[in-house]
Amino acid sequence: MPSKTSWINKEVITLSLRNAGWVGIVYFIGLLFSLPVAIIGRLSNDEPSYPVTISDNLFTIQYPIQIGLMLFIPIILSLFLFRYLHVKQAGDFIHSLPLHRRKLFSHFTGTGFGLLIIPILFNTGILLSLYSLTDLNQYIEVNDIFIWCGTTLLVNLLLFTFSTLVAMITGLTAVQGALSYILLLLPAGMFVLICYSLRNFLFGFPEDYFFNIQIGEYSPLIKAVFLNSDLLSRKDVLLFTLMTLVFYGLSYLLYRSRKVEVASQAIVHPILRPLFKYGVAFCFTLLGGMYFDGVYHSQGWTFFGYFFGSLVGYYIGQMILEKHWRVFRHWRGYAGFFLCMVLLGVVIQFDLLNYEKRVPDAADVESVHVSDTYYSLTDNPENLIQNSFTNDPKTIRAALNLHEEILNHQIHYKTTMPDKRIQIFLYYKLENGRKIVRNYWVNAEDVEPYYAALYNMKSYKEINEQILGVDPSEVNRLTIYNEMVPNQSITLSNPDEIHEAIGILKEETYDESFEDRRRVNLYNVELLLSDDRWAHADMNPQNKKFISWLKKKGYFEELKVTEADMEWMLVTDQNPYDDGSGLNMEQTIATFKEESNGIEVKDAEVAESIMNQVVYDSSTYTVLIKFQNEGRIETYGLSKEEAPSFIKEKFEE
Repeated sequence: MPSKTSWINKEVITLSLRNAGWVGIVYFIGLLFSLPVAIIGRLSNDEPSYPVTISDNLFTIQYPIQIGLMLFIPIILSLFLFRYLHVKQAGDFIHSLPLHRRKLFSHFTGTGFGLLIIPILFNTGILLSLYSLTDLNQYIEVNDIFIWCGTTLLVNLLLFTFSTLVAMITGLTAVQGALSYILLLLPAGMFVLICYSLRNFLFGFPEDYFFNIQIGEYSPLIKAVFLNSDLLSRKDVLLFTLMTLVFYGLSYLLYRSRKVEVASQAIVHPILRPLFKYGVAFCFTLLGGMYFDGVYHSQGWTFFGYFFGSLVGYYIGQMILEKHWRVFRHWRGYAGFFLCMVLLGVVIQFDLLNYEKRVPDAADVESVHVSDTYYSLTDNPENLIQNSFTNDPKTIRAALNLHEEILNHQIHYKTTMPDKRIQIFLYYKLENGRKIVRNYWVNAEDVEPYYAALYNMKSYKEINEQILGVDPSEVNRLTIYNEMVPNQSITLSNPDEIHEAIGILKEETYDESFEDRRRVNLYNVELLLSDDRWAHADMNPQNKKFISWLKKKGYFEELKVTEADMEWMLVTDQNPYDDGSGLNMEQTIATFKEESNGIEVKDAEVAESIMNQVVYDSSTYTVLIKFQNEGRIETYGLSKEEAPSFIKEKFEE
């Protein structure tokens, strides 16, 4: 009777363990000390001044060590397991064995999976033992251990299979290591470079929104780096699992078609060489443009940066492929690439895709968000606004009118002074499931009537003003700070007073006009909620009902800015920043006083009256105030209409 041959080849496994087994041992020891040993140390600490702190997210414990192991161990393991592909003698020996390539691939990858999975499972077992035998169960749930185990396994296997895929593409171990990280970060890096370039050429492109909200979607490395604060979602788990399977399948297919003699070549598959070369050239093109734009802030230098970056990138890619520097005869390939970049630049520069001019029809808009920043759309745990979008038809129409008016003044914004600009962020959700996001820096005077019409709507304020999302019954403490004078505040803890104060603040928030928002906030209201969240509300002199309520309660005298709080106040019709003298603020103000270019206000009532009228942006007059015990000088605007008569008379002489 013929004997059966085992599918498992012990010699290949032994060879794999001999080359890379130490990586699994290092990984086990690293995880052991970063989690179980660290937890035991915390639980055994009897020092009352250092209470036991164990977060329900186990990645927060010794996180630098955990993330370091997670990001480096899988890549290093793949480098050592598949090094034989990059050394001709080793490759000839392995492939001379009477084993099918499918079997070789399965053995080497299977060994790698084992060297990653076993240390994680052993440490998971130790954590479960600690959970059963110690007080660890008082600080975390058993599910937290399984979440840590599953997440660590998934990220490790994803990185390992990806590095294995890179090993099948290149014939150099050093290139495998470098390309593994470069390609993992490439989508996010390309995303940043493309967004930076589009910001310079497309009016309204919301680069900050994309940088801060969407960039994490483009690289598993970025997702992994933030596991201590943001665990993987179900969508992330499904995507990572799918990517791992795809990388494994592609690795096997490329391994089957890989020739043994290509060892020591940078890119071993001919079909991938042009992709590599032009990919490097494209990245350097964007990088060159970003660098020269950031240094010189000139469109001419930016275009030079694109040209210089494309030239350098193309020939660097060519040098890597040919492994020598004598590659400058390949000018036709660069000429074709450069022509493609010029055509792409023409399409973007002249907005041939109609990006800048596009304003959706009101019938196509499901809901809209308008604010002065994208931040309220981020996953902010302190954000009390449950829905930052409104589907109110009047608000949508007002937002569209504002958008159209912004585009009508597009040319004007190129010459607008920075201190006269305001930011407007627009986000439309369309009925077809798509979205339109724009971010503009505009001249406030150009769009003021349209922005005011939108700002005065109740639905607009409900998606922007945090105080309107506060439930008074959940507020434990309300503190009002003087913004001008440090350490000057009052705190309310009486529930009835808190309820009354929040009611007045909400009423005045609804009543606040667009012009009122320009007023300087003399006070800041801070609310501590029962679930350790915070809410804030600004308070300016136009909050007359709230100020009247504070006076009635006898609190306002402790808050208001008085003459004693100010060292001096100076009103001038010149901008101290634009005098061109090169002097610092103190010297400039001294010169104003000597040349009678300003009026020093000494009357307490007049000073208080002026403080109630000042605005943030520049205006007819500039008000300079130096507060007691403060080194800095505050600068505000004061309109001619609201200035005291003696000031107008002085400057009209």
